[in-house]
Amino acid sequence: MKKYFSRDKFTLYNGDCIEILKEIAENSVDMIFADPPYFLSKGTFTCHSGKRASVKKGDWDLGNGTAKNLDSMLNG
Repeated sequence: MKKYFSRDKFTLYNGDCIEILKEIAENSVDMIFADPPYFLSKGTFTCHSGKRASVKKGDWDLGNGTAKNLDSMLNG
């Protein structure tokens, strides 16, 4: 199992969660972060069923650049 990112008491793994969890020591996980904001909203539009539709999910999904996005996920 290879760590993708680590800082202080935080470690991020990238891979199949079932396989990774098999390798992690029992009672060593405080949190599983499985649904972060994906920062896909750009405040733009797409076509859905032949009509113009907003792709903005909310302000929480607007990105601020990779470094700021990661910091906001780690530090709230």
